[in-house]
Formats: sequence, C-alpha cells, structure tokens
Amino acid sequence: AGPVTVGAFLLDLQLFDPSFFSRLGVRDSKLLSASKRQAIVSSFQRQPFRYLTVSASSLQIDQKGINLTIKGLILFVLQKFRGSFDFCLIDGNYPFSSTSVKSVVQADQHCFSVASASICAKVARDLTMDKYDSLYPAYGFGQHKGYGTAKHLSSLHLHGPCPIHRRSYQPVKKLLTSSS
Repeated sequence: AGPVTVGAFLLDLQLFDPSFFSRLGVRDSKLLSASKRQAIVSSFQRQPFRYLTVSASSLQIDQKGINLTIKGLILFVLQKFRGSFDFCLIDGNYPFSSTSVKSVVQADQHCFSVASASICAKVARDLTMDKYDSLYPAYGFGQHKGYGTAKHLSSLHLHGPCPIHRRSYQPVKKLLTSSS
C-alpha cells in the first residue's frame, strides 16, 4: 500500500569524505532501524548536501506498473538535477542509453551516495505512511509501512482495501476479484 518513493543524493567528489558517511553508519537502508535512518537524515540536513525525494501514488503505480513508475521518477530526478552531476549511479536494473547514467543491482550496498539516497527515500515514505496510519488506523500502516506483512494482510482481509492500496498488487487484486 502507499506510494513508491525515489531518492537522489548528490556528492561532490572533491569534497567527499567517506569517513563522515562511515561514522554515520550509512549503508543499505533496509539494514538500518527507522530511528537510525532518521538520525542519518537529520545529520544530512545539517550539512550542505543536495538531495531530493519524489513519490508516485498507488494510483499511478496501478496505472503504469511499478517499474515504469519508478523509471519515470528517476527520469524526473535526472531532469531536476540536470547539469549538477557528471555521473549518476542508480540502484536497480533500469536500462539507460546515457553513458553518464548507470544502473547497478544492489548499488545501495556498495556506494555511499546511493545508500544515502535510499535512506532519504525510506524516511520520506515512512513519514507518509505514518500520516496514512492516522487516516486509516485499521490497517496499522504506522507499524508495517504498507508492506505485505501478516498483520497487514489480515487487516486487508478484515476491512478490504482502502484508497491507498495498490489494486494491481496480487493480494489486493485477489481480494477484489473474490468479493465481486
């Protein structure tokens, strides 16, 4: 349930200090607690870094599919930062014809800028899901952030989908087709 969020993080390699990112504990956002991710983003906010997060709604995901939606967000960010970077590394498997853009699976596990972008995106999405939790408290979005946990699936079966559920995703699609 909820939006997909993409992050971008610009590093000036002439000013880049890997020890700063290492001391903060920057790594793959999935390996960090929510409080650690938030602490890292708070540290970023006190630095002169340029970063951005952008999101697409569950409706956009249902209309275009998750991969095209993410690629659209990436293209938006590339356009937004056009002229601000020499090279862009993207986490995932998204083909780009530009030689200045490279997509690498699990780049967030090997590159501070990609991991930083991932952390910023996860913090932004989690904040959005916390807001949705207050709008739709029956689903527990504050705890599972919209991922397909047993508690989320149980709530989905009990209450049916709410407006932020992705209708194209199998558990929701299955529930909707079985109830019609």
